[in-house]
Amino acid sequence: MDDVATPHDTYFRESFSRREVALDFLRAQLPAGLLAELALDSLTIAKDSYVSRELRASFSDLVYRVRHVGGELSIYLLFEHKAVAEYWTLLQLHRYIGAEGEQYRKQHPQARTLPPVYPLVIYHGKRQWKAPASFHDIVAPLPAALEPFVPSFTYQLVDLSERTDAEIKGAVLARLVQLALRWIYSDKPTERLRELLELIEQIEDRQTAVEILESLLRYYVQGTGRLDEPEVRQLLQQTSTGDPIMQTFIDRYIDQGREQGREQGRQQGRQQGEAAVLLHLIERKFGTPSQAVRERVAAADSDTLLTWSERILTAESVEAVLH
Repeated sequence: MDDVATPHDTYFRESFSRREVALDFLRAQLPAGLLAELALDSLTIAKDSYVSRELRASFSDLVYRVRHVGGELSIYLLFEHKAVAEYWTLLQLHRYIGAEGEQYRKQHPQARTLPPVYPLVIYHGKRQWKAPASFHDIVAPLPAALEPFVPSFTYQLVDLSERTDAEIKGAVLARLVQLALRWIYSDKPTERLRELLELIEQIEDRQTAVEILESLLRYYVQGTGRLDEPEVRQLLQQTSTGDPIMQTFIDRYIDQGREQGREQGRQQGRQQGEAAVLLHLIERKFGTPSQAVRERVAAADSDTLLTWSERILTAESVEAVLH
């Protein structure tokens, strides 16, 4: 996670690391012919998948393993969150599949075959996905005589972007996660979040509902850039149903916000007092400070005010204090 810093990646990993979300999503998205050959109930999230530091800039590194006739199938989910579709996705997938194969070979030194990898790309960017769909599409020239010597594979694209009319499939958990990703760039974030909160009310396991709610709120505050904590708290109060577990979380969330607000007020009060003291010292030593000096002191944080207060003891001008 240290290499995955965006709110989108964080929310994706938190959501799709839930086995029930992954199972529901795969049942709704995998081709029927493939589903018929898989024991989905055997699904596990692979903890030993190999992704280099460089590749982590492009991949969220979630690999699911499922028992399959003749071996084990690895399903790799790539979370693409860029506003513009990544043209070189196929090259990235090719590198990943090779790295996964090397890791499997090291872990199974007696093996003479590799498990297949099913690449599935989830996209929810602002623009239409136009990346090439076949590896042969990114190799040119490609005379017919050379085609057998060039890798040939594709990937399944699940386009959740709001500009598409894609059907959001699955039960409540999987639909909620997909809709959250789909609506993150919406120009009506408050209305969208209200709809998602209504879906959360349908989750039967209330502890799961609380965990989903906490992850969702964090994502929408950080990911939209247009919702702040006070707006979210107000929305929670408006949509609260009184469920004991949910209400406990909401009360804690609101109380935490109030305490943060009080602490910010106390900090602001301290800074105003420190600024007033420094301005008084400047006036005693150098005369009435200019408006520019007053504004600069008023805008400074506590650490800067402390530094300036120490400098005034030996400084010979206001400029020397504030440099």
